[in-house]
Amino acid sequence: MHRTNLKNISLRLMVMTSAFLLGACSNEEVAKISKIRAGEMFYEATCFSCHGEGGLGDGPMAEMLPVRPPPLTEHLAHHPIDQLVQIIRDGVPPAMPPTPLTDDEIRLVIDYTWTLVPDSLVEELREMQKEAELGASTDTQKDTINVQEDSSASSTSGMTHSEQMEPSATNKN
Repeated sequence: MHRTNLKNISLRLMVMTSAFLLGACSNEEVAKISKIRAGEMFYEATCFSCHGEGGLGDGPMAEMLPVRPPPLTEHLAHHPIDQLVQIIRDGVPPAMPPTPLTDDEIRLVIDYTWTLVPDSLVEELREMQKEAELGASTDTQKDTINVQEDSSASSTSGMTHSEQMEPSATNKN
């Protein structure tokens, strides 16, 4: 039922925003504004109570959590988009539960979250985020090469580089 309400609110919000802005903006601008507004609505419905109005981890529920939520701007620049989607989708125990949002809706939340970044930091954080994206694609390529070259590829196939590097329970001292 919660999921249905989110979809209904999203559709109404997008239709109202689009109708209002059609005369004042190009179709591209209307689409961008509509997506940001939809992201804001999803953020308010699923993130606000812990992360707060400005994404600083100071929402009304933050004090009651076992771990204080971090400022979201710290994560925007340090993770590739797909990793951010996964973190939000799956949650971060013990405080952040998995989200009921779809991956596309999570991407809208991420786009909205960028609007919370102070203008003085946007350029620097966007550059850092691009580097994180490049690092992720480079790591993926390295993982593929390592698995192909590894004589024990059958035992590590499907694992990320990080998972391959983590000590298993039998390898711990």
